[in-house]
Amino acid sequence: MRKTPGPNIARILYDAYPESDLLPLEPEQDCRDLESLCAKVRSDDFGDPLFRFLVLEIVEGGEGTLDGAIRVVKRARKDVDAVLQALLSARAEHLEESPKDANRASGPRETHLGIWRCSDCRRAVYRTHRKIARAGPPCCPGCGRPMQLA
Repeated sequence: MRKTPGPNIARILYDAYPESDLLPLEPEQDCRDLESLCAKVRSDDFGDPLFRFLVLEIVEGGEGTLDGAIRVVKRARKDVDAVLQALLSARAEHLEESPKDANRASGPRETHLGIWRCSDCRRAVYRTHRKIARAGPPCCPGCGRPMQLA
């Protein structure tokens, strides 16, 4: 019995990537399979480090399978989200410590960040006061419960 080929992960990645038409690739040739795409992005003159990272992670960490690719991209998204949350936290702390803020009238400005925390799972999100005024208090993305201002 002949094994049917799975989906073309290289082409899925190329088609889904924002502004992929700007990448230095010929999709019909370079995205025919993961090995071809990997060889192309390993070249020194490949310009987009994020696309290169995704391809190499999928090839090396995802075993070249669709399930492996999904697992690798989910892990990368979780890692990037952790870094983003740390940067937002640092920015929020910097805004609180800034001497300019001490000279301003008390009370939150509509562009200041508020840190909202879930009382159950302790996940934190950052929202501007303008966004809270427009949309209301956020719900936890992890468990769906309403969050409290930290």
